[in-house]
Amino acid sequence: MKTAIIGWGSLLWDDRPQFDQHHGAWYFDGPLLQLEFSRISISRQRALTLVLEEEHGAQCRVAYTISKRETPALAIQDLQIRENATLAEVGVYQPHAIANDPSLPSIPPAIVEWADQTDFDAVIWTALPNNFRDLNERGENFSPASAIAHIESLCEVGKWKAVEYVHRAPEFIRTPLRSELESLDWFAQMWKDSQDLPKL
Repeated sequence: MKTAIIGWGSLLWDDRPQFDQHHGAWYFDGPLLQLEFSRISISRQRALTLVLEEEHGAQCRVAYTISKRETPALAIQDLQIRENATLAEVGVYQPHAIANDPSLPSIPPAIVEWADQTDFDAVIWTALPNNFRDLNERGENFSPASAIAHIESLCEVGKWKAVEYVHRAPEFIRTPLRSELESLDWFAQMWKDSQDLPKL
């Protein structure tokens, strides 16, 4: 069975051999999805990461790759481990199925439209939610201003993780927060300084 994995963030640039050995090359003509850097990542020292974001997001063309696994279930398991996600945090759409599992995350119409024009038996993606209000220290709703305040409050490691994640996101991911961050002098300087360090 042929399973496509949709990606837009660290799946494309943060090499993880345990996951990467089970998929092929990335293609950059996936569906148009609403994305924003609106999830606080504990594993990245509270930096913000990209998630599907209907309320605050911007439409971005995303990438996809094809799993080398023989079944969608094994590809889902790979993605769960890579993203430290529960089964309920992995989206699944099966174009040829009589019905898709209603207990799984809702399926963006853009994925349905795109997948129905392919020969994939399944399309899967990370469906981690926006957790900004729950985890930021001020208890604020997400906005570019509150997100920038959150990043500026982080420890130096967390701030660097935030800078790295945004700068390494594919260029085709353009969101309101990314544009504002890239206009800030300290943000640009922190990335420049990191690139000037000698490579070990």
